[in-house]
Amino acid sequence: MRKLLSFLFLVALAAGVWFGARWLVHRGEAKVTIVFEDPRGLKRGDPVMENGTTIGHVTSVDRIDDRSAVTVRLARDHRRAIVTDSLFTIDHDTLVVNNTFAIGSPVEDGAIIHPRQDRVTQWLAKHGSAVKPYLDAARAKADEWIDRDFDNWNAKLPEWKKEGSAAFERHLDDVKRQVTKAENDLKSSNHAGEAHKLKEKFDRWLEQAKK
Repeated sequence: MRKLLSFLFLVALAAGVWFGARWLVHRGEAKVTIVFEDPRGLKRGDPVMENGTTIGHVTSVDRIDDRSAVTVRLARDHRRAIVTDSLFTIDHDTLVVNNTFAIGSPVEDGAIIHPRQDRVTQWLAKHGSAVKPYLDAARAKADEWIDRDFDNWNAKLPEWKKEGSAAFERHLDDVKRQVTKAENDLKSSNHAGEAHKLKEKFDRWLEQAKK
């Protein structure tokens, strides 16, 4: 009996050491499951890459009805590399993450993602990096136009204030309508991130303008 107890104690101790070592090795990592219609041959151990860097590996591929759940483990230094609206493509046994058009938040450990898989989205997932320079240029140009508008409004603030409080408020309302229109235009063209930045910038400007 004593030998049996000693054996069970050693087994429990070994298991505790194994689980503790495993926890230390994987501490800070994140597990994410992406549901695909067709995993196209992905298997356990295949790399997960984002912007040319390996950010993790596939840990399992499980069939669920007519779809497949691909579970990946992200390295601790890259656990924020997959966001809520990341695009995915499978290229030569590699799961490729594309964040060129992403504006979402990093997913939590254990998250399950159902990405869009229509033809347009798949094209963007595969070729998004190629159009990124043009997208960045367009965003920079939009920022330049926005900055020009704010500079113009700042220059007119002293004159508006001299006209009296009622006239000043009318000018601010007119600016607000312009910003709201620009914000709605950005949202309708799938630029929600830029729309949010514009609103934040306007709110800060309005607070300063009323001082």
